[in-house]
Parts: sequence; structure tokens; C-alpha cells
Amino acid sequence: MKMLAYVLVPILLLWYGGGMYYRSTAHECEREAEGDYIGEHCYMAFRDSSLFRLYDAKTGEKIAERMFMEIAEPRIAWGDDIVYYSPGEDKDYVPLPPTWIDRLRAKLP
Repeated sequence: MKMLAYVLVPILLLWYGGGMYYRSTAHECEREAEGDYIGEHCYMAFRDSSLFRLYDAKTGEKIAERMFMEIAEPRIAWGDDIVYYSPGEDKDYVPLPPTWIDRLRAKLP
């Protein structure tokens, strides 16, 4: 079991570190406000994926973040209790207010 941990922990750290670096390459960000929230869409380094961030409009705190693969031009669409961040067939979304797991993930680097 120890041997497995010695192998898996470095692999997981490298994987997470790579994702963290890739998210830091976000650029050409556009923001759109709606009520108590601000949605932000950014392109990633190679424009092969996008990053969606959701902020609390009053405090400016990031409360959700999702990275997604999208070929079509990304759009933010607001609903009563949901925000869509991908125009594709999957209709990716974040519930409003975001779940506790969204809020936790938004705090990670």
C-alpha cells in the first residue's frame, strides 16, 4: 500500500499542478453581470478550451470555476436559478447559488 502511495501522490500532484498552470493562462476574458452574480468567460492558452468563473457581485469573491472544452463561441446565459456557460449540446451549467463543492473548488489554486 505504501508503494502505491509513493507512486500515486506525485502523479496526482503533477496532474493538479499542470491544470493549475493551464488555468493561469486564461486570457481574453469577458464579464457579464446579472443580479447578485458576475459570470466570466476566458479562453485558455491554445484556445482549445475555455474557463468559466462565477463571482459574487457584492464581494467580488470567486464562487465557482469550471474548465471546459468548447469549439463553438462560448456564451453565458442566465436563468432563474442557473447559469449556463456553454452553448453546446451538453448545456453545462452552475446552479445559483453554487453548491458547497463549487465554492470549495473555487478557493483552490
